[in-house]
Amino acid sequence: MWGYVLFVFGVATLMTAAVAAAFGERPELWYFLGLGIGSTCLGLAWIRWGHIPNLNAQEALTFVATSYLLFSLLGAIPFLDKGTFLDGWFEALSGITTTGLSVFVPEELPRSLLFFRSLYQWIGGAGIVVLSLALILPPGRTALSLYAAEYGQENIFGNVRLMTRRVAAVYCALTALGYGAYLLAGMGPFDGLLHALSTISTGGFSPYSDSIRHYRSPGVEAVVSVFMLLGATSFPLFWALFSPKGRRKALGERELWLLFLVPLLLGGIIAGAARSGGLGLFQGISATTTTGFATVPTGSLPPPARWALILGMFLGGMGGSTAGGIKLFRLLGLVALIVWAVRRTRLPDSAQVPFRILGRTFSADEALGFAAYALLYLGVLAAAVLSLTLMGYGLADSLFEAASAQGTVGLSVGIARPGAPAGAKLVLMLLMWMGRLEIFPILLFFRKVVRWR
Repeated sequence: MWGYVLFVFGVATLMTAAVAAAFGERPELWYFLGLGIGSTCLGLAWIRWGHIPNLNAQEALTFVATSYLLFSLLGAIPFLDKGTFLDGWFEALSGITTTGLSVFVPEELPRSLLFFRSLYQWIGGAGIVVLSLALILPPGRTALSLYAAEYGQENIFGNVRLMTRRVAAVYCALTALGYGAYLLAGMGPFDGLLHALSTISTGGFSPYSDSIRHYRSPGVEAVVSVFMLLGATSFPLFWALFSPKGRRKALGERELWLLFLVPLLLGGIIAGAARSGGLGLFQGISATTTTGFATVPTGSLPPPARWALILGMFLGGMGGSTAGGIKLFRLLGLVALIVWAVRRTRLPDSAQVPFRILGRTFSADEALGFAAYALLYLGVLAAAVLSLTLMGYGLADSLFEAASAQGTVGLSVGIARPGAPAGAKLVLMLLMWMGRLEIFPILLFFRKVVRWR
């Protein structure tokens, strides 16, 4: 199945080669042409003569983790003229995991590389496997296992091929709408394309060091805010809007209301601390959707605003979207577990108490699973923060940067920067990889590596 991964990488690099040719960037053109032709041919040969095994759930999770790792390693190659291999690997991994942390100054990169890293975010947001592999693979257990490895077990259309095609259609349509909206808001064609790719993917790469602040336009900020929210919305919900019954279900979705309520509350805290309503709402949306665009240097924000951003980055967006964090459906499950624990203290032991919150009921296995994942998430975060503090960074800055990397957000207080120490880069890279794939595939990957030894 590695042929499919190589084929997708080859197509991405050939598209970037076209951008390099359009802007007359000859060194980058040969880089991308060579990579594109070589990867595409090797991928097609592997597809033609390779074998597609039947994967169980654990094997699919391991394959997904390895696919993202391979994509990031291949994506490091075009950056070799601009920095070390580790710098390129960091940038490519930040792209494919839709994080947006960067160790390059974007204004110093050629346009083809700017396009390449935004395209990487778009591919990573779609899901290398779900939208690039499951659509091509023959239907069956392998396609279903790969779909579940990235988007979870829920398959509301009953057919994994139909599900992935509809998710792909929504993703492409939102990208096209975003591009048109950015042009109308005043962005140039190239800037609009880059931001459209990195907004729907909730990636956050921008061609400017000061991100969306570069435009100093309330209109641009408003449009970006809308599409950040759309990118963090569960894509299957968009199909529900085509029927009256589906619309009622979508509008009654608790996660959807939380997606609008949480940024509003956090935005209020940030606005009060920074004394700017527009800034507060934009940054609240950026953190909760885990996009990572900014209208103000994060390091200049007062401590209460930064703590609000950390909370938003931890929570994240809806399941079935491109957002990171623990996801809002798990937040609902955790609150249901807390409510259950409180109610149990006031009732006899024989009483049957459901795990219910806001009209939504969870099974005991779901609620306990959410709690276990949240504890694991916090444990990984704590280990990363400890590692960064041992490297000499302050506790508050370490917590913010680690939460941003693990939540695949991209907001930074300056730890991820040009010239950052190799140790800090490696810690943040591991967090980005774990955060995009929700930890378990990475643990299975390392378990398999140990067994091979």
